[in-house]
Amino acid sequence: MKSKQLLKLLKAAQAEIIKNRGKGGHYLVTLNGNSTTVPVHGDTDYDPNFLDDICKQLGIRLKDIQK
Repeated sequence: MKSKQLLKLLKAAQAEIIKNRGKGGHYLVTLNGNSTTVPVHGDTDYDPNFLDDICKQLGIRLKDIQK
């Protein structure tokens, strides 16, 4: 999955995405009081385990928002 697809899923889950707060090619994502950064590097395909770790930092699971 690409990071743009993850960001789209997070936005649908009511996450706030701040493009200019992350460092370089990273976006700051906030959900339910938790925040983390999401790397956005073009069309890079990320490992689902890595993306699930990002979601865990936000207090959700990747498989839950993919439905």
